[in-house]
Amino acid sequence: MEEGQRSLLATSLAHFINDGLTGIIPLMYPVYITVYGISPTTVLILAGLQSVFSIVISPLIGKKSDTSGKFAQLMTIGLIIFAVGAAGYATSGLVVQGLALVVFLLPFTVLIAVGSSFYHPLGATVLREKWKSEGLGRAMGINGSFGSVGRVVLPFSATLVLASFALPSLSVFAGLSLLGSLAIFFMLRRVRFSRYVSAESGRRRFWRSLLPDWRLFRRFLPLTVLSFSRGFFTVGITPAIPLYLLLVDHFSEFQAGIAYSIMFGAGIISQLLFGYLQDRLGKRIALGISNLGAVIALLVFVLSQSPLAVEVSLIPFGLFGYSAFPLLLGLVAELTSPGEMTSASSIVWGMGNTTGQAIAPLLMSLLALPALFGSLTAGMFAAVFVGILSVVLVPFTRGKIR
Repeated sequence: MEEGQRSLLATSLAHFINDGLTGIIPLMYPVYITVYGISPTTVLILAGLQSVFSIVISPLIGKKSDTSGKFAQLMTIGLIIFAVGAAGYATSGLVVQGLALVVFLLPFTVLIAVGSSFYHPLGATVLREKWKSEGLGRAMGINGSFGSVGRVVLPFSATLVLASFALPSLSVFAGLSLLGSLAIFFMLRRVRFSRYVSAESGRRRFWRSLLPDWRLFRRFLPLTVLSFSRGFFTVGITPAIPLYLLLVDHFSEFQAGIAYSIMFGAGIISQLLFGYLQDRLGKRIALGISNLGAVIALLVFVLSQSPLAVEVSLIPFGLFGYSAFPLLLGLVAELTSPGEMTSASSIVWGMGNTTGQAIAPLLMSLLALPALFGSLTAGMFAAVFVGILSVVLVPFTRGKIR
């Protein structure tokens, strides 16, 4: 198997695991509320903190990978950390409950944040280096579809497991993810990657690596802001969707889990579709179509009254909303030289998309306080507004490699 095919297979499996675990975590939130008595506001704050800590680590990962070229090791380390954090979320209720459970979950929140921040910039750079530009969009679309398959298969399986067993049983998915991460390492370890950035020495290199490259940050500011708005109104509200279905639409936990899984199922098609469209129509046109479609679908979801309409509206939301990997990081590939790809991706994805993911659940938890709106609906309308911003910003993402 040639290096391009091996890199696509390995990164697709990594995307499957990373996004699958990401999809499982929110299914635990209703259990925290109904079984362990944690408030919805506290649960959403924990969800937001996962992304907050991820923002801090992203620049370090980007610079480290560009400096070392050790993509196999870094990708494996990230998935292992993520799996350990997910296992902690599943089993913490066996140790403590009540307020102590919230405190006990904090270190696992950090692990989830750190582990989940590795894959996307690393995976995009691996594909960019091993695939020619004319086929990169399709390769990233195939890769992204595996992420969406993970978001369907693992949450759907987790829903069935939760229907029969208690929350700690979900730790089995963390164990399987650990095995998968080792397989990824062995597939990628013989693939050669370039080292583009000369390593500085001493303490200065470490502290500087925690900060983004200002030149790149300034150049990618419009795309980073767009990535923020998209992350806010798509992935950012994902942790709240099972809670919204449970508390606002009065679905059962099982019904909410199935609807949630179906939503991600549409993303399997969208990753392939938008990976293809960006090669045929151009990256910005494809991104604009995706953003606009997701905004309209989210508005229909919030306004829908019948259970059937709610479920149906989640399908186009998943179709248009979960296609960021080929679209956003495809634009990064277009606007960067190979030596700055991961660092730029960590800015656009880690500081943009992930910041949106962090703020969305925190804002929704704030608006849901009884002193304000007392419902998750206000946060959903706020997400629609931010989504409109992501459509408006698309024409401002033009630039050139410097």
